[in-house]
This record gives sequence, structure tokens and C-alpha cells, in this order.
Amino acid sequence: MLNKIIFFVLILFSSSYSFGFVENVTKGYPNCMACHVSASGGGVLNDYGRSLSKELMSTWTLFSHFEDPYYGLAKNTPNIKFGGQHRVIQIHGENDQVKLKRQFTMQNNVEFAIQYAQAFVVATLGTKEGPDNTPDKRKFLSERHYIQWAAAPDVQVRVGKFRQNFGINHPNHSRFTKSSTGFGSYSESYNLDLTKFFEWGEINLSSSVGNMWTNKNEDDEKRNLALNLTHYMGGNSRVGISLLKGESKSYIRDLFSAHAVFPLFKNIVGRSEIVYENKANKTGDSLTPKTKALYGDHQYGYKLFKGFMPYLVFEHSQNNLENSDTLILAPGT
Repeated sequence: MLNKIIFFVLILFSSSYSFGFVENVTKGYPNCMACHVSASGGGVLNDYGRSLSKELMSTWTLFSHFEDPYYGLAKNTPNIKFGGQHRVIQIHGENDQVKLKRQFTMQNNVEFAIQYAQAFVVATLGTKEGPDNTPDKRKFLSERHYIQWAAAPDVQVRVGKFRQNFGINHPNHSRFTKSSTGFGSYSESYNLDLTKFFEWGEINLSSSVGNMWTNKNEDDEKRNLALNLTHYMGGNSRVGISLLKGESKSYIRDLFSAHAVFPLFKNIVGRSEIVYENKANKTGDSLTPKTKALYGDHQYGYKLFKGFMPYLVFEHSQNNLENSDTLILAPGT
């Protein structure tokens, strides 16, 4: 176990804004669809999101239309939007026993959204990436492919493969609240998703059927139902709760998340999420006693200048609340 981290660098290339920068909530955009095609945020940007990326997040502009897809190499049309992600991660760590130095591509794809009438067809095309021991590394992968239909001006219906809406949608999938609860890297599944928007917030209901249409050998029979309630506060904050009830071949579980994105001072942004899990493993036709777990991710960023925001991060994980030895505390920057 590393007990002293020297530094951690995440390098973003290509259309990095399309990851979903939830801190823009504090700029007066609590609804994710202000910037993104997806009802839950993340992924390809709409035209307004492109312009906001320049206004709110670009440190410099090298030439006209620098905010366009692939730094101006492509241009959106009224019915076709482009995006994509290419991310490289570099990790350095050290303690008395171990020195760690790794660099690898963690995401590599292009994304497009085609509009027809009141519907969008959205898909990514790319390769599976990760550390050297990642199964199927560099093989073709479509992380997301779905149809989203505006059933009404304030109602979005989505069906296909995407990461199920639960808690805060942000791009750091290694956080305990994501990786330890089944929403980490490459956790996209086939879902049916309904979102209703109000002036005060939004309600989202989704049902997942796992990977049953991908490969029968890979289907772990993961099925669940999730509910998200989000309240917009003052136009520059959002608080919410998420509930999930599900099961797979190996377990049944209930998840509860409380989360918020909020400004503290003029240039300080807070993001916080706590996830409680109640889980029982399957052993043949019986279940083990339920195990209660708690995961937390708390992050505070300070905007030094436009496009540059360092963070203080505090994570905690305890996968068995009755066993104090399972507690992990992870402060960092």
C-alpha cells in the first residue's frame, strides 16, 4: 500500500471539455443539457456548450474557432455534432518499500451525435485502453451508443448503452464513489432512461439490463432500477439524492447517494458525494448476511485563472462498517 504519493498528473487531449465539467453548475448552468446532448451530462457537446467552453474554460485561443471539435479540425452542423476523448494518465508514487511510475492511455475514442426530428443517435467509436494488464486492451470498443428522444420540451427518453445515471456524473472513474460501487471505467450498460425537467430541478428514472446484448459469456445478469432527484438551488448549485436497487449473478444490493455541487466563495467550488451500500452475496440458493459499506468523495477547487483549477481531494472508503480495519482515508491534491 502506498502511503506517500509524490504527485498525480492527468493529461487531457482532444475534446476534453466533453467529459462533463460539473463545476460549471456554479456558473449558472445546473442543467447538464445546457452544454451536452446527453440528458445526464458528459459526452458530446451541443453548440452552446462549445461556445461556453471557450467563454468559461479556455485559457487561451490559438486561432479562430479553436473551440470547435478537435481544436478546429472539424465543424459541427445543425444536425451533426462531434466530440471524443483521448486521455493519458501518468502516476508517480513512492513509499519506503515501493516506487511506482506508470503512464498509459486510459481513453481513446471519437463521438458523434446525429439529430433527426426530435431524436439524437449518439455513439462512440474507439479502442479499449488502460494499464498493460487490461483485458482486450486496444481492441475496438463502442463505450456508448444510444438513441435519445425529446418526448416533450421537458422530457427526455433514452435507450441504449451508456453509464447509468447515479450520483454525480464526472470523468474521474477511479474515485471510491465510482470504482467501488460499479460505476467506474467501462461500466457502461444497456439502459432505459427517462428524465423530466422542472424549473426547480429534475427527476430521472432508469432501468439497467447489464450487458445481455453484448456477449452472453460476459453477461453477469446485472439488473437494477435507479431513481435520481435533483434540486437546483439559486441557479448556481445543485443537490440531490440517488437510490438504486439491483442484483447480479453474485449479489443483491441497495445503494443510496447524497451529493452536491456548490460555490463556497468567488473562485472556490465544492463537490461532495457520499454513497451507502447494503449488499448480500449469493451462495447457491442462499444469501450471505448483508454487509454495509460507506464511500465518500469530497473535492474543493480554486480557480487561479480561467482554465486552471487545482483541487484538494479527500476520499474515504469502508467496505464493511462493522470492521474498522477496512477503513481507508485518502487525502490528496
